[in-house]
Amino acid sequence: MNVTVPEHIRREWEASGRPELDPGLRERLPHLPRLPLVIVCSYLDKEINHGNILRIAEAFRVQEVVFSRCDGREKNYSGAVGAEKWQPHRWGYPLEEIRALRAQGYSIVALHLDEQAIPLERMEWRFPVALVIGEELHGVPPDVLAECEEHVAIPLYGATTSLNVAVATGICVNAIATFYRQRVNPVFTPARAVSRKLLRIPNPEQLEGDEP
Repeated sequence: MNVTVPEHIRREWEASGRPELDPGLRERLPHLPRLPLVIVCSYLDKEINHGNILRIAEAFRVQEVVFSRCDGREKNYSGAVGAEKWQPHRWGYPLEEIRALRAQGYSIVALHLDEQAIPLERMEWRFPVALVIGEELHGVPPDVLAECEEHVAIPLYGATTSLNVAVATGICVNAIATFYRQRVNPVFTPARAVSRKLLRIPNPEQLEGDEP
């Protein structure tokens, strides 16, 4: 396989001085198939959540993250731990993005607790999918929520009434990735050997997108 790592990623890895735990992963990573999920963020009231969500998206090889434009506010990627440099993401307007994704065949699901919400554990995901998230106290705004086909929510077992938006997104994305691998595409596997071993995936040397 004759591929090259994007130069900005190579510089970041070399500057880190960290050893390669999975030889060849750096060259292979940009070409691995991605989870057919777009995370669409409506207004996020805490800027650090932008970085946290990017880190979650990169951990599950999410297709793309679209943040709501927040003109005049500083973009805070401090929670990303470098993931913002190689996780695909951009800035747009939620209503426009949702309508465009629907036209492309995406199912549109809001992570939002209301009377219409389906418990996360019972959700039957349809791919490709756009997961719409909102701010922590109020969830997805009504005008954006009206564009969503289904609502999904995470049952909570304690006295706490809500979760940090990035934490909730991480729980939901993990459920989506698990559903996709188990029910739709079993060759969508973790990039790192330690996670493939954790899942007891046989013959981990040959991954889709890693042809000789």
